[in-house]
Amino acid sequence: MKPTIVVTGATGKTGAAVVAQLRARDTAVRAIVHSDDARSAALRSQGVDVVVADLFDVEQLARALRGTQRAYYCPPWHPHMLDAAVGFAAAAREAKLEAIVGLSQWLASPTHPSLATRQSWLVDQVFATMPGIAHTTVNPGFFADNYLRLIGFASQLGIFPMPLGVGRNAPPSNEDIARVVVGALLDPARHAGKSYRPTGPALLDAREIAAVLQRVLGRRI
Repeated sequence: MKPTIVVTGATGKTGAAVVAQLRARDTAVRAIVHSDDARSAALRSQGVDVVVADLFDVEQLARALRGTQRAYYCPPWHPHMLDAAVGFAAAAREAKLEAIVGLSQWLASPTHPSLATRQSWLVDQVFATMPGIAHTTVNPGFFADNYLRLIGFASQLGIFPMPLGVGRNAPPSNEDIARVVVGALLDPARHAGKSYRPTGPALLDAREIAAVLQRVLGRRI
């Protein structure tokens, strides 16, 4: 039997891409959304079962996960993101999920100076230590979408305000991140216990990115 896959953050950048790619494969999807709006209606038009639930409410999560088998977990960017993950883990255990694919961070570690990055590492550990559930971590670096949001600054002001210094990055698209997630969701046994870092095709520093924008926009950046 084909599984029903839960997608959290289903109206967000990676979540929406995961939903679209799963539906393209005729996979049953239940989308957890924060509110019922036009974006939720767009999901329903794709044949998605939409459920409004608060990721910090264990009872709502338990109802949302009931009757599903696998999940994509996109953690909320919140000071108490670890609380949400523990609640999701409890609901996942009650629902007897067989697999969770979790979005993490490139630099997630227990010693990172950022609280959010340390908590991302802890979220990974919560799911990785759940018995009987195949867990896969997807930990991209800086998303290409984060750069694209700055095109307005570049086009209007001739400035690319990205504090990269001399660092280089190969930013992946939301769609490429979703392809890795979907691959793990559709074959969880093969990817259980593994961690994947999707990237774009080339390492670029800030000046190289600005040069691309300059060529495309036709003005000095």
